[in-house]
Amino acid sequence: MAKRRYNNKGRLTMWVAFVVFAAVYFAFSYFNSGSPLPVANGELEIHIIDVGQGDSALLRTEDAVVLIDAGPRSAKPDLERYLDSLGVEGIDYAIFTHPHEDHIGGADMVMTNYDVKNVILPGVEHTSATFENMIDAIEESGAEVYQASPADIYDVGSLRLTVLAPISDEYESLNDYSVVIRVDFGDTSFMFTGDAEAVSEEEMLRKFSAKTLDCDFLKAGHHGSSTSNTRAFLEAVSPDIVTISCEKNNSYGHPHREVIADLADMGPAVYRTDSMGTIVFVSDGKEIKAK
Repeated sequence: MAKRRYNNKGRLTMWVAFVVFAAVYFAFSYFNSGSPLPVANGELEIHIIDVGQGDSALLRTEDAVVLIDAGPRSAKPDLERYLDSLGVEGIDYAIFTHPHEDHIGGADMVMTNYDVKNVILPGVEHTSATFENMIDAIEESGAEVYQASPADIYDVGSLRLTVLAPISDEYESLNDYSVVIRVDFGDTSFMFTGDAEAVSEEEMLRKFSAKTLDCDFLKAGHHGSSTSNTRAFLEAVSPDIVTISCEKNNSYGHPHREVIADLADMGPAVYRTDSMGTIVFVSDGKEIKAK
């Protein structure tokens, strides 16, 4: 009687294939279950999301989710996919810095598709359909709405949000109505400036102390435009890390050479979405590192 030969190599191949299939299946099930990807204990994630020529940033801790701006309409699908990839379901605060389309184009989608508890807006309106769509979606969501006022503080989990601007009630440029937010997490600090220009920056320099303006991390104003990011303001903030959100080969020439030159002279690490895509940073409350 012939002896049966066992194909161990074939069995190993089948076993490896089964393990790979199981891993893929469970990963797919997890990512599509809506379960949020966990944030490490005691850490803050800062996602500077690549939305082309626009702005969107997501802050996540174990006990807080904050979205600052929602990019242009053209980036709605990308923003939604990114939020879904993290399993985002609820947003504690959505901050829509000012009514320009490249910052609020995806706001209606955010308000409709996610459980947004609170919204912070500047005290200015716009006649655009994009603005009206955002307002309609906010009203339908039932979220609490707050008008940004300087020195207002919002505590959400382990994050403290402090409004620095807008300070005046009347500006010539919509950009200067931008809500500027300082975020504190442990000993680390972050500033998100929307499109605030030189007028708003000068007001903040006059109103707030050097200690309040000094931050470890700065989201450069107005996509790195020279109408923002004055040397005096950059020196007051004195960041170790600067991010610039803009599209590759954009028609505005952002970021402008003058700003890049000033940053090179001052020495912070500069990260740009036009060359790097979405950028993720992590803070443990003591230092900030790029992932």
